[in-house]
Amino acid sequence: MDDKRLEAAAQEEKREYFRRWRKNNPDKVKKHNENYWRKRAEKRLEAEAKGNAGSTE
Repeated sequence: MDDKRLEAAAQEEKREYFRRWRKNNPDKVKKHNENYWRKRAEKRLEAEAKGNAGSTE
């Protein structure tokens, strides 16, 4: 097997593994998504607060 076919096969195996994992662990996926969006919102609010703090002086 050449390197490109081997890499493609390995990548597909990895995708399939994570598909099965997400299907078998919906609670963990949901929690991860909630944490991700919460952190994004916090980061945006912090950026806005820093932007507003500089303009009030």
